[in-house]
Amino acid sequence: MPINISYIQSQLNAGKISTHQLIKNCLDKIQDINGQGAKAFLAIDEKGALATADAQDILRNASLPVGPLAGVTISIKDLFDVLDQVTGSGSRVLHSNPPATKDAHVVAKLREAGSILIGRTNMTEFAYSGLGVNPHFGTPLNPFERDVQRIPGGSTSGGAVSVSDEMVSVALGSDTGGSCRIPAALCGLVGYKSTASRYSMEGVLPLSGSLDSIGVIASSVDCCQRVDVVMSGRNYAINHNIEARDIRMGVLRNIVLSGMDEYVEHAYLEALDILISAGIHANKVDSNAVSQVIDLQGQPKIVSAEAFAGLEKVISISLPEIDPRVSSRVLKGREVSSAAYIQTVSMRAKLISMWEDEFASDDIWIMPTVPVIAPKLIDLNDDDEYFRLNGLLLRNPGIFNFLDGCAISIPCQTLNSAPVGLMLVAPGGNDEKLLSIASLFEDIFSKFMDRPSR
Repeated sequence: MPINISYIQSQLNAGKISTHQLIKNCLDKIQDINGQGAKAFLAIDEKGALATADAQDILRNASLPVGPLAGVTISIKDLFDVLDQVTGSGSRVLHSNPPATKDAHVVAKLREAGSILIGRTNMTEFAYSGLGVNPHFGTPLNPFERDVQRIPGGSTSGGAVSVSDEMVSVALGSDTGGSCRIPAALCGLVGYKSTASRYSMEGVLPLSGSLDSIGVIASSVDCCQRVDVVMSGRNYAINHNIEARDIRMGVLRNIVLSGMDEYVEHAYLEALDILISAGIHANKVDSNAVSQVIDLQGQPKIVSAEAFAGLEKVISISLPEIDPRVSSRVLKGREVSSAAYIQTVSMRAKLISMWEDEFASDDIWIMPTVPVIAPKLIDLNDDDEYFRLNGLLLRNPGIFNFLDGCAISIPCQTLNSAPVGLMLVAPGGNDEKLLSIASLFEDIFSKFMDRPSR
């Protein structure tokens, strides 16, 4: 069964499937011993999901109204509070904490709208890596060439696989430097990173308070938009009247194209040709703000300092129990002096303003989400290669967390090819315009490319 929200809700409304059966189908996929459910999920709320499903079936059968996300199955990244569940952030250390006493704000919004919370998903420990590897609970495998065992990307690794393997319709995640967009790109999905201030962060375990944002992974832009409406409280619709010839697209050239492998380069250049052929006006952009973000190492400097401040006590008490590849990055925060941190925060404000000025004549900027396809898990056995690939995957997405933008990754590969993501970015506060343009691009690709049907 396709996992697209509109299709599922149409089937439910037409009585072609019950909500109870929908949830049973999802649970069967999660519990399939030949699947990835055991690694994608850290906990499953089977009883709660079926109870919610049965309640919604009663309402539908009585022709009573249900919420806008009724029947929408959602996985929750392990750093969001859910009532009576432990918020473990992918760490065995935190999984001994007491359960949450209430839902995180966005989780409560999703529940109120009728979404069905299936369970908690695996992630990189403390959300501090773009690769998605977790030595404590295992690493769910990328759907592409699964026999080769490629990484899913992170840190929202379990969330991406829960969607790619049709265990749920939507994955709720976080994005500090690409943690929704990276796994979406590597797994052939849509990954949306909101403007950081768009949703309340209440009940979300932080990595970096300055750069954390909430994101969504799904099979389509429409799915992301429907969830955004609920979580943001903004009742709007995607602008389907927007025309290709009216879009001013900046094609970013500096920094973000470096290190592209042959698969990403081919898919990206083909996607550009398709968009331009469809009438999108494209102009080449070399961004001084982007170059300065990289030269400053602003994103990693702020994240490491804030991560160390938040995790210092946990690290000091439980260092041997923490993934050393994560703890070593957290400990780098000790090296960031208070003066360097303050200077970086100040410079960030200036670069955000500089970027907004550079962007003034454009509607959107585009680039590859990440420059390579999903690496093989075995390639990460070497520490040097692990950290090289981690930096490479985080580079492009992390720039726009630092610049306080909103961004979305949409698939741009052809059918049966390695997944490749095309990233669209805009300054913060332009989320609704971003989603409308992404929806248009998604439609253009579906007409001009042999694309998998979702």
